[in-house]
Amino acid sequence: MQRNSLHNPYPVIEKDGTLSFGGNQAWSDSAVMRKCGCGVIGGTDLLLYLSLHKDICRTELFQEAYLENGILELPEYLNYVNYMRKRYLPVIPYFGMAGWMLVLGLNRYFRHERIRLRAAFGVFPRNLWVRISAMLAHDIPVILLVGPNFPFVWGKHRLNMYHRSAGGEYSPSCQIKAHFVTVTGMDETWMRVSSWGKEYYINRQEYYNYVRKHSSFLISNICYIKSR
Repeated sequence: MQRNSLHNPYPVIEKDGTLSFGGNQAWSDSAVMRKCGCGVIGGTDLLLYLSLHKDICRTELFQEAYLENGILELPEYLNYVNYMRKRYLPVIPYFGMAGWMLVLGLNRYFRHERIRLRAAFGVFPRNLWVRISAMLAHDIPVILLVGPNFPFVWGKHRLNMYHRSAGGEYSPSCQIKAHFVTVTGMDETWMRVSSWGKEYYINRQEYYNYVRKHSSFLISNICYIKSR
C-alpha cells in the first residue's frame, strides 16, 4: 500500500486487447517520438488525468476521452499525443525534451485553458520528497526526470526500475537515464511510476544517489505544479 497515491485511476489505454498503465511513446508512428517522446507522453498523461479528475482542470479537449468503461482507445489516445506535441510539447530529434521545455509547454496549456496552475522544473534536493508527497496529496501526478549523466553526458551509469510481485517482492526489470517517468504513488522506500505503458518502481535512495553521483539536480528533478 502506498503512503501517498493519486486518488483516481491513472489513464488506461487498450492496445491489442491489453490494458496499459499510462501511455507509451513506442506506439507512435513517428521514429522521433519512439526514440525521444517520453516527455510528450508524460505531459499528455498528466493533462489528461487532471482534466478528467479535477473540476478546475476540465477542458473541452479531453471531455470525450473515456469510454463508458473508463478505458481509452489507442487511436483516440494517439490523437491527443499528436495534438500536444504539435501545439505545446515539441520534441527535438536526437535530444528529446529538457525539463524546462516541458514546463514551458504545460504553462502555455494552463494559460490557454485558463487553469490556475503553474509548473516549474526543479525543487531543492532537501525538499524533493516533501514536494512529491504534497502533489500526490493534491491528486496531481508527478513527472520525474531521470536525467543524463553529468558532466559526462555519454556516461553509461543508469538507474534501476523494478517490478513488484504479487507477494510484494521487488526485482530489477530495466535501467534508464535521460528519461521521463510519472510518479503515481510513494512510500518511505519506493516510488510507483508509469513508463512505457507499464507500472514500475524506483527506489528513492537509489534515485537520490544516482543524481548526486552521476547526474545533477539541475537536470534530474521533478515538474513541480502548484496553484497560482
